[in-house]
Formats: sequence, structure tokens, C-alpha cells
Amino acid sequence: MMDKLKVLIVDDEYLIRNLIRMRIDWEQQGMTIIGEASNGHEALELVDVWRPDMILTDIYMPVMNGIELSGMVLEKYPTTKIVIVTGHDEFEYARKSIQLGISDFILKPIRAAELLHVTDKLKLKIEEERARVRELERLKEDLERNWPYLKEKFLNQWLTGMLSSEDIRQKADYFRIPLHPAVSLQVAVIEMIPVSEHLSEEQLLLMRMEGKKKTEAFFRYESDVIILLDARNHIVAIAIDRDAAFVSKCHKLQSDLITAYPCVANIGIGRKHSELQELSLSYQEASRALQYKHFVGKNQVVCYEDVVDHSGLPYRSDPDLLKQLQFHVSIGSSERAVEILHAIFGASFSSVSQFRLAAMDVIAECQHAAIEQQIEHERVFHQATLMSMLNADHLPELKTALTHYVVQLATTILSKKEAHEGSLVSRVKSYLEQNMSDPDLGLTSTAAAFFISPGHLGRLMKKETGQTFVEYLTNIRMKRAETLLKRTDLRGYEVGEQVGIADPHYFSIVFKKNIGRSVNEYRSLKS
Repeated sequence: MMDKLKVLIVDDEYLIRNLIRMRIDWEQQGMTIIGEASNGHEALELVDVWRPDMILTDIYMPVMNGIELSGMVLEKYPTTKIVIVTGHDEFEYARKSIQLGISDFILKPIRAAELLHVTDKLKLKIEEERARVRELERLKEDLERNWPYLKEKFLNQWLTGMLSSEDIRQKADYFRIPLHPAVSLQVAVIEMIPVSEHLSEEQLLLMRMEGKKKTEAFFRYESDVIILLDARNHIVAIAIDRDAAFVSKCHKLQSDLITAYPCVANIGIGRKHSELQELSLSYQEASRALQYKHFVGKNQVVCYEDVVDHSGLPYRSDPDLLKQLQFHVSIGSSERAVEILHAIFGASFSSVSQFRLAAMDVIAECQHAAIEQQIEHERVFHQATLMSMLNADHLPELKTALTHYVVQLATTILSKKEAHEGSLVSRVKSYLEQNMSDPDLGLTSTAAAFFISPGHLGRLMKKETGQTFVEYLTNIRMKRAETLLKRTDLRGYEVGEQVGIADPHYFSIVFKKNIGRSVNEYRSLKS
């Protein structure tokens, strides 16, 4: 609840001051009169002491008039609400003072209704302003709490090339990132892979967060090195205006990480760039250098400029083709994956290093597919394959090695899928045998029981049994019905209930359609 508003009355006539005080019940209005003054100087002293929320002042007073007083108060305390008390003959003069920021006017003689109207209106305005101030303070507190997150979001946008140079400079200034006119930018991407394969997702995240903190501590005396996590949970170090020592520092950091944690630590370092928007290029180069670990082994620091031949046009990957490659490998479509691979290598390369970069892109996408399908990458990526890629001096040799690799990985994934699907269909068959008496048993309910989509289950059943789901279920129900008719004396409608078809008429139709005889004909043959 808001505290009572403080009101100061200023008028050189005691009777007018007393009239204002007595006209309304100020306490009931949520206000309290903190003092009275008979002139402007006296009022200014009270204003500095009490900081009133509202001042009611006459215009004509000795020493300092109400307009002068209002100007001095509002200059010092701009949120104070000032009401001029004026006569009809002074009203036009009072109106001219509106530019000072005076809130309202009350005409003499003072009437209670008008005084109530003006004070109520100003009280509401003060409450609204204070609510806005509180909301602004709350937003500032939220902003302060979220400041690290917002800064990291900005840095990720900068890394991925989403911002203009002007946006970068404005946001960098807000986040207190020093950018000089002759800026030099370089990015290092740090990947931490646990030695143990049995860590939970939470443990993985904790390890990366600890790695980030250690990296921040490592560069704590380097004000021009910024640390963050990118969208792939890699630690990223952005060096601004650094000399060659940044690379050697990264070597030392990599050694510290593998000493501190049971992990493999690889670092890729991009080239230096002088334009703000080229930070994304250094980030891409660092990420690509990181993929070179497939050629040089684990626990490596790889500089992009050391593995790239700078002659000719720079290599540009095709994200769409790479995405298609990952998709077809992940579904086990080796033929289509090879077609995509050939399309990737259908580009013109100006050097051996360029098609090795393309090979790294291919291997990275295949690795993603292997992780997604929970295939141990090393089972497919044999040392001989790695060495053949590393030593390939011409495109045909490299394409042959990669083709073998892609086919082997896609085939491994397909075999795993088929084994899983065969096992799943077997479990579905058992489930149907056990639950066929349920009249609500169907494709949707069965799919839900196995946490798969109805469409996927329908396709699997067709592929494995040669029948649709409904055909298969109907077939086993009719086989069970035959057995019951042969071995029991149950009536037709009872047999129908036992196999999940409660409607006797419908059961008779389905039975005759599938067996070729009616229930009575079939039973008469039995006898």
C-alpha cells in the first residue's frame, strides 16, 4: 500500500491556507499536510526538508511569487505536482506558466468539490508514475540478472553472422566489450569429450560448464579474451586485438583441461580478421579446424591456416548437401548417401587441402548421424580408412576412401534399425496375442503402448508380415476363434467376445469372410 502523499500549502494569507486545510479530509484522501509557508523562500526551505509530493501555491506573494517558486521546485524535483491557486483575473497569466510543468489550477473561491477532483486526479497520476518506476526497477533487476545470458546471446549472434557492423558496435558498447577502430579478431573453439561413455546428459553439461569456468579463469588476466558456450555446447574464446601469444595460450589451456578432467580436449583456431562481421568467418574456420582431429588424432590444437592452402578460391561447403548426406546415412540409405557424396565432390577444388576440408565436413556429418543413431563411431571409422584419407593426394583416391566409409556407416545403421524393428514387431505380435480379447485393441492403442507413431507401426507390420495391421489382427483373431470352436462348447457370440469382437452379427460376417464357412457350418464339421 502506498504511503500517504505529502502536501505543502503556500499562500501569504493565513485564512486561505486554513481554508485549503479545512475544505477536505486530507487523511481520508490518503494525504497528509506536512507544512505551510507564507512565501516562496520559506516554501523552498520546506521543500528541501520534506520533499512534498504535491504543492498548492498562490501566484501573488511577497519576496517570490508562485510561478517563480514552481520553476525552481520543478527544476530540482521534476516529479513534484504543483497546483496553482488563482483568481479569475490571474487565470490567463497562470495559464502561461503551463510550460513550466505545472500540473493543474484551482480557481478562487476554493470549493471542496474542485479541490477533491484535482487532488484525486493528481493522486492517481502519482500512483501510476510510482507504479511505472517500480516496474522499471523490476525490469532493471531482471535485466541485471539476465545480463550474462543476454551477453552470451549477442556473442552467439555475432559468431553466426546475424548482425550488421552497426549492431555489433552498439551491442558491444552496451555489454562493455572494447572494440578499437583497428580491431583484430580471432576465434578458438574448444571441444571437451569425456573419456567415459556412460555419463548422463547432466554430467556432460556440468563438465562443459566446469570447463568454461576453468577457461575463464585461465584468461582472467586477459581483458581482451571473451569466453562463452556456443549452440553446440563448445567453449568458444574470442580474442580481440591479441598478438601471436593467443595460439600458444591455447596450447597451454588444452594441456590444463586434459590434466584437470577425464576428457579429450581438442581446440580449433581460426585466422585473424580485421572486420567486425568477419568474426563469423574466424568461428567457421575454427570449427573446421576442429574437425581436422579426424586426421591428426585426439588432444590436438589445430590452426586453420596451418591446414589450408590459401591459393585459389576459398573452399565453401554446401550446407544443404551436407544435411541431406547426414539424413540418408542416418536412415541407412547407402545408395542415396553415395549419390549425395558424389554431388559434394562434384565441385571444383583448387588444391588438395580444399578437398580435405570437404572430407572433414563429410566425416563430421557422418559422425553426427552415428551419434544420433547411437552407433560407436570408431566401429566404422577404422584406422586404415583414416590413413587412406590422410595420405590421399588426389580426389579419386579420397572419394574412394570416403565412399567406403559412408557405405559402411549407412549399412551398420541399417542393420541396427532392421534388428531393432524385427524385435519390435515380435513384441507387437506377442502383445496382440495377449490382448486380442480387448474390443478397443487397434493400431492407435498398440502404437501408444510401444511409444511409436501409428503410421510407423503400420509400415513395420506391412514390411515384416506382408499384411496390414488390421489384416494381421483379424487373422490371429480368426485363428483363435477356430481353436475355440474346435475345443470348447462356447456359443458363437461368446467366441466373438473372447477374440475381441463383441457384435455377434459382425463376428459372423468376419468369420465367414476369412474362414469360408459360417460359424454353424464350421461347428457342424467339427461334430
